[in-house]
Amino acid sequence: MSNFTVNGVYSYTSSNIYSYLGRIPASSIKLERAFDEFNITPTGSIDDLKKLEKAMYTEYSEQVQEQIENQNNEKVVPWASLCAQIGVRATGDYEKDYAAFNNAINLLSQSAIDGQAMAYFAGVKSEASRVFQEASGDPPPTMTFKHYQAQILG
Repeated sequence: MSNFTVNGVYSYTSSNIYSYLGRIPASSIKLERAFDEFNITPTGSIDDLKKLEKAMYTEYSEQVQEQIENQNNEKVVPWASLCAQIGVRATGDYEKDYAAFNNAINLLSQSAIDGQAMAYFAGVKSEASRVFQEASGDPPPTMTFKHYQAQILG
């Protein structure tokens, strides 16, 4: 068992440090910096380690909470990548984006002159109908037995 000395005066055992912080610092200097960073004045008591652990956990919790809030504030637009493929910038407004996408894909499909372009736009259109339908909250159509048979026997 080793001791870590902080500010050249206060000593903490490695077992106490591990008990409260869950790990042993690389050096006494690292422990001293941690006390400084969290504005804890060392006294040599295990209460210092308790305060340090609490301060570290509080900061960690705040960072995690901030990340969660940032993720919740980001609006996920499931059709954004499809819109981008044909040069439409998705706004997140379902109705506007759906109309803009359909207008653009129809214009592009009409101007496609080779089979490869036509097939590409047909594929994008098909994918978009699925993505927009899922995003609208409507459940996907239920497969009937006839459709099932057609897939199996088709």
